[in-house]
Amino acid sequence: MSAYTALSVTADAPRDGVLTLRVAGELDYETDDTFTRLTDAVLDAHPDVGVVLLDCAGLSGIDSMGLSLLLTLRRRLDRDGLALRITRRTARLDRMLRITGTFAHLAGEDEREQAVADAESGPRGDPPRGPAG
Repeated sequence: MSAYTALSVTADAPRDGVLTLRVAGELDYETDDTFTRLTDAVLDAHPDVGVVLLDCAGLSGIDSMGLSLLLTLRRRLDRDGLALRITRRTARLDRMLRITGTFAHLAGEDEREQAVADAESGPRGDPPRGPAG
């Protein structure tokens, strides 16, 4: 059993209408109020953005409440006319999205496109492989 990691959400300064939120720690029942409070505060402070990138590289765990939080965030962004892209997803998050049928809705990409990108880039986070030689 791994140690529990508290949730944090940090924001990069918006650039070209894109706001990046970096999520780290556990996104679950214990952190639902924290996630909602932190994301709402950042979004309220940046009403001029058009796209929210949710960087999940630091996500150490997610449960069904975490999935519900992502769906709630997506509904808020849809209501406000903003796009959501979940980037640098962990294998655990991808699995949750696939088995719940929410991959395309939340990840903002087709699973087949992601499989091709994964095959071309190697392990998550590695740059795409170029021609041999």
